[in-house]
Amino acid sequence: MSVCPALRRGEGGFICGYSNKPIDPFSWYCIGNYTECPIFIRYTREERTRAAAPPRPEEAPKPLAEVLPLAPEKGEAEFEKAVKPVIDNVVLKYDDLVKKLDNMWREYEGDVVKVRRQWEVEKMSLLRAQELLGRTIGDYEKMLAELELKRDFMPPESYDSAKRDIETKLEALRNLLDEVKSKYAALEEGLGAHFKRVLSTSTSAEVISLKLSLSKLEELLKEGKISRETYEKLKKELEELLR
Repeated sequence: MSVCPALRRGEGGFICGYSNKPIDPFSWYCIGNYTECPIFIRYTREERTRAAAPPRPEEAPKPLAEVLPLAPEKGEAEFEKAVKPVIDNVVLKYDDLVKKLDNMWREYEGDVVKVRRQWEVEKMSLLRAQELLGRTIGDYEKMLAELELKRDFMPPESYDSAKRDIETKLEALRNLLDEVKSKYAALEEGLGAHFKRVLSTSTSAEVISLKLSLSKLEELLKEGKISRETYEKLKKELEELLR
């Protein structure tokens, strides 16, 4: 890969030996196609012109005002003209991407809040199902204990059949309860992670909404629509979100 002979490494980066200005060789012509660089073309053309021209007679020193350029050199102007579109393109590209990300975040935040509100209502059916399964399991356990008390008064075949039937139902109910608890916990954890992420950057309106949810829980408890155990569990979950 060819590299411009005028490219120099300085303390703060690379410098063009022709213009003596900092330059990014990876976004300019310095590496690979430096012969197409307008600065290289200008300076090499001037060098060839100076080499071909006859020597000039010595002249008297010119005033300082005539020696110092009053406007940027053509090469520098061409360099800035070429760089500005690159800068503008990058800025416009990422400005647009940031706006898209902002819109995506607002949409995500709204969806999370919406799903969380639906979950707070619909998860009650899962909690009630767990309570019902727990009570039913307790009833069958009592039936099994009562069966043991009647064992001596029953034919062995009847006892074995009844015990087998109760134990089969108990196993099925316990497996179902474990499944419901596992799925409930997974959903609660997944939705909670999303909601905590949104809550950390959201407005205080969401905190107010959570506090209202706590008040609603107390009403459900007083009306007997949820048990004390369910109330304490949900209250703990909401309070953790408020921290």
